Order: sequence, then structure tokens, then C-alpha cells
Amino acid sequence: MPYTKGTLAGDFIEGVLSEIPDAICVSVINLSAGMSIDSYCSKPDFDPDVAAVHHTEVLKAEQRAVSALHQKDSIKDIFITLDTQIHMLTLSKTGKAVYYIVADSQKTNLGMVRSTMRKFAKGI
Repeated sequence: MPYTKGTLAGDFIEGVLSEIPDAICVSVINLSAGMSIDSYCSKPDFDPDVAAVHHTEVLKAEQRAVSALHQKDSIKDIFITLDTQIHMLTLSKTGKAVYYIVADSQKTNLGMVRSTMRKFAKGI
């Protein structure tokens, strides 16, 4: 799936793909709308828009839990590890967007995904 080059979201996607070329999905999601701003996906059976809707709900639920526990901290990252995939969500500094990476767990590891996310997730 193509993405828009020369935009903040496109630059994030391009940067991630330069470090994790086998990434399954890379996306920037509008948190309030739960929709992808821009995305790349290498698997035809993986819909980044469906993932965006569901993962923003996960993030919002976690934010409600942190608030209910009267924690002063804010969420930085959420990792979801499946049998064959690593999913990482990072809330943008503005709190308006979510950066999302899905990688094959046989071809990369949590540290690489986190390092790549930190390197390129900025500006939105």
C-alpha cells in the first residue's frame, strides 16, 4: 500500500522502513478519529485501517485505566506481542496521533522496534 512521501507521516513511514525493511505495517493514526493518517502495509490480508480503529480503542482504554488509578504518569508505549508479530504503539507528544509499527518477530526484536520508533516518531 503506498504512502504519501514528503509529509510528516510519510517521513515516519519511510524512516521505519529504512531500518525495518520487512515491516508488516507502519502507520500514523489520528487518535480522536481512530483512522489512519497515512500507512504502509506489506501484506494484503492485513488492513491498517481496521488495526487503527481497534488499537486506538486499546490506547484509550489504557488511558482511562491510568486515570482511574489516579496515576500522574502518561502512556509512552504499548507493546503487543503475538506468536509471530510485534505490535508497538507510541502516543505522539501532542497526544493527537499514534505511531504504529507491526513487525515479524522472527526478523526483528522488541529492542529494534523500540529503537526505530524512538528515532522516527516525532513532529505530529
